[in-house]
Amino acid sequence: MAEPQPQLVTQAQIRAAIGALEQRRAAGEISEADVVRRINDCRRAVTPRDLWKASGGLAGDRRRSDWWDIRRTAGGLLLLFVLAALAMWLVTWTMGLVEGDPLPPATPASLSAF
Repeated sequence: MAEPQPQLVTQAQIRAAIGALEQRRAAGEISEADVVRRINDCRRAVTPRDLWKASGGLAGDRRRSDWWDIRRTAGGLLLLFVLAALAMWLVTWTMGLVEGDPLPPATPASLSAF
């Protein structure tokens, strides 16, 4: 199964985000310095998530496009941890069977001798 390619922003999406920022500046909702910073961030955006953060939520996508990769990695790490714990328990249990109990069990009769 082929891995899905990450989504990338297009020039049209960047231009639309810059246009929305310009409209908000014209309406007086955003300061000049903030607009300049956000426009530069929009031009540097690579993924729709980057564009969403750079534009202040005006364009792009709020969701991460690599969410499934993160989930698969976390699931793999969890599986690795469970398998390591199971292997440790198995080795400990096997060593207990091989070694045996080093001391005989204490009985009430043997304790009364002291």
